[in-house]
Amino acid sequence: MLGILIGFGIGFAGALLLAPEKKERQWTPSTHGDGERQTDGVIDSIRERVREAVGEARQAKKQAERDMLDRYERSVGRRSDES
Repeated sequence: MLGILIGFGIGFAGALLLAPEKKERQWTPSTHGDGERQTDGVIDSIRERVREAVGEARQAKKQAERDMLDRYERSVGRRSDES
């Protein structure tokens, strides 16, 4: 559970801080013929960012789990050698 939280935290922070390029985005929703506001572009942009953040969080989670497993195996190996 802790690994999942750490992974999501690292992935989210990485997505925000290390974004490869920040594009100028049009955040003004267009209007439909009858005056209704369309927010499809904004919603698609948000979905894209969320997908990207979730993907990076999954990668960070896997890396954190590998690191924790390596540390565990090293500590177990040392204890068995000392006994």
